[in-house]
Amino acid sequence: MTDRERFTSESGTELLPTPLSVLYSVVEDANRYKGYLEENAQVMYDQELADFLVELRDETSRRAKRAEELLGHRLADGRVY
Repeated sequence: MTDRERFTSESGTELLPTPLSVLYSVVEDANRYKGYLEENAQVMYDQELADFLVELRDETSRRAKRAEELLGHRLADGRVY
């Protein structure tokens, strides 16, 4: 599912993402990058690209950890928007 699909109603009208949906998408992105690297580690022949993807995974993982904390606090406090 693309971001555009995620934030589009059934009638095709674009919806604005909520803060919680944005945080959730950060977590999803981190998992996608991690999974891609795990699945393709053996066939990565371009070291510069591989290094970039590892950097991207690491940065996104740090953001996902923070997003999970923020999501958890808001869900626990009932501040779901």
